[in-house]
Amino acid sequence: MFELGKSYTREEIHAVVGGNKHSYLPRKKGKVVAACLRPDLNPDAPNVILCNSCPPERTAGEQLARQGGAIPVFLKQTTSNWAYQGMFRVLSSETHPDACAPHAARSAWTAGQIKQVLKLEKQVQF
Repeated sequence: MFELGKSYTREEIHAVVGGNKHSYLPRKKGKVVAACLRPDLNPDAPNVILCNSCPPERTAGEQLARQGGAIPVFLKQTTSNWAYQGMFRVLSSETHPDACAPHAARSAWTAGQIKQVLKLEKQVQF
């Protein structure tokens, strides 16, 4: 599938998992199939995903929290390079503003833009 630490383009990621090439939580057939995260918006990635208030992205965050299983997570390095971090699953989801505010303070988001914090755990692959 993907090689740990190797960089991929969004086109290459899309060719493997599908979903919207422009969403940070692309979905296919109602399931989130990957996370493509910008470090400025997700400073604790890949262990924490900050979900904004934009309806499609908020829905994707809620879906990821519910769906179970692991997804591939990528961190943006340059305009067209996304480094594969491994397979991660959601450990917890917080939506209370008090839980979101500290994360927003360290990101390019404002406190009002963050509506959900997803905490992730890396899955060990053998």
